[in-house]
Amino acid sequence: MNLHDRDIIRAARKEAINEKAIESAQKFLEMNVLTPEQIAQGTGLPLKKVLELQKQR
Repeated sequence: MNLHDRDIIRAARKEAINEKAIESAQKFLEMNVLTPEQIAQGTGLPLKKVLELQKQR
């Protein structure tokens, strides 16, 4: 495996992790049991992103 392939795999993993964090944040927002700050802390997403997801609901 060359360096370019590793970079592609690393980027794909990072994107998958980000997508999972967004899914989790959306579920927490639907449950309405945590604050956006708590969701951001727990998912690792920026608070700005959590607030954007909250507005989309």
